[in-house]
Amino acid sequence: MKFLIFDLEATCWESHVSHLYQQEIIEIGACIMNQYGEIESTFSSLVKPNIHKFLSPYCKNLTQINQEEINKAKIFPEVLDRFLDWADIPDVSYGFCAWGRADYNLILTDCKLHKLDSKWLIPYVDIKHQYHRNKELNKLMGLDKVLKTNGFEFEGQRHRALPDSLNLAKLVSKYVDEWVF
Repeated sequence: MKFLIFDLEATCWESHVSHLYQQEIIEIGACIMNQYGEIESTFSSLVKPNIHKFLSPYCKNLTQINQEEINKAKIFPEVLDRFLDWADIPDVSYGFCAWGRADYNLILTDCKLHKLDSKWLIPYVDIKHQYHRNKELNKLMGLDKVLKTNGFEFEGQRHRALPDSLNLAKLVSKYVDEWVF
């Protein structure tokens, strides 16, 4: 089985108002890793949000994604179609991996919003949870700290989906035989 390691960026607002808004995916980044820990292919696409069409200043600053780029992006159903074609789903079996449950839940929410099937996202591996459990760590660490602990430096722009997924792939590769699907 191959690993499909993904990261998402989403609409976001400053913490004191974020609970007032529903997040939507604005970027999908992913890589396919074989059973030997080698990256075979990558995917990156911006996504035009459906509900909150304008990015907040906070979101633009955090992600460095500008409104013009978002305006030119395709909507989630079109990007998801391209993503599934790129990954050759359902013909190839994957373990879908992300750091925590937030991105997994965000895909489920966007699929529901657009009335799309999400069964393809199984099995899902929460790398953050499994890493901490496997290492018997009680205190949760962020991806940056876990990367450093394992001898890796974060490469690329933070809070962008493809660089985030490629950095997570380093950890997935190092422990390639330890993840449970």
